[in-house]
Amino acid sequence: MHAIQIKKEFNAPVAQVFELLSKHATYNIAFAPMQVVRIKDSADPERPDGVGSVRRMGIGPIKPLQEQITVLEPNQRIEYKIIKNPLIKHHLGTIEFQQVADHKTLVTYSIELQARVPFVSKAILAQLKTAIKIGLSKLAKSL
Repeated sequence: MHAIQIKKEFNAPVAQVFELLSKHATYNIAFAPMQVVRIKDSADPERPDGVGSVRRMGIGPIKPLQEQITVLEPNQRIEYKIIKNPLIKHHLGTIEFQQVADHKTLVTYSIELQARVPFVSKAILAQLKTAIKIGLSKLAKSL
C-alpha cells in the first residue's frame, strides 16, 4: 500500500477551516476544473455532507469517481473512501485539523491508495499530491 501526506497551515480558526473543508462544494474551488456533486445526503439533515453522504467527481458529464464520507468528527477529522471504482482496490482519505495558535489551523491531508493494476498507485498519488497542495493553497488564501 502506498500513501501521501500533505500539511498546510490556514490563517483561520479550526471551526472555520473545518466548516470549509467539510462541504463537498468547496472541492469545486480547490480542484477546478474537477467538479464535485453530492449525489446522496447523509442521514443528518443538519449536515447533508456528513457521514454516509456520497459525492461524485469528474469533469463535465463524466464523473466516474464516487467518494463516501465515513467519519466526521467536527473540528478534528474527516475520512472518506472511494466506492464503486474498478481501478482502485483501496483508497482512504483522512483530513485532520489541529489548532496551532489562536487563529491558525494545521490541516493534515493523508491518502492511502492501492490500485488494482501494479505500479499505478505511485503515479496516481503523485498527481493527487500536486493537486491537493495547489487546492489547499487556494483555499487558505480564500480565508
